[in-house]
Amino acid sequence: MKKSLTKIIVAALTLTSLAGAVSLTPAPTANAASWHKGSPKAFIGSWKTDGFTAYKFTKSTITVYGKGGGTSKSMYKYLGHKKYAIKYKVQGYNYKETFTYINSHKIKGHGFYLTTLFVKLS
Repeated sequence: MKKSLTKIIVAALTLTSLAGAVSLTPAPTANAASWHKGSPKAFIGSWKTDGFTAYKFTKSTITVYGKGGGTSKSMYKYLGHKKYAIKYKVQGYNYKETFTYINSHKIKGHGFYLTTLFVKLS
């Protein structure tokens, strides 16, 4: 009788410790970054490089000058540490470029094998 009581107590303690270990295991987290419609507020305005206007961001669109050019709706995703990914479609081609916000007058573009500094016009 003493052995069976000991086995029951050991089994109960084992189940209790397993239940505690399962409850302490963290749940998998979702990817918090998501795509937002429009442009980041800090990017709104015209940006130039080498004296020529390259991009114009508005609240909901992006206008691209050069490389085919055109205006389209934009989406952005915050990547962390002042870095944003911008998606847009111009003349049937989908583009995804990465920009780093330096300050209110400068952003750095990463794409097409280049790193380009853009200066704000307005």
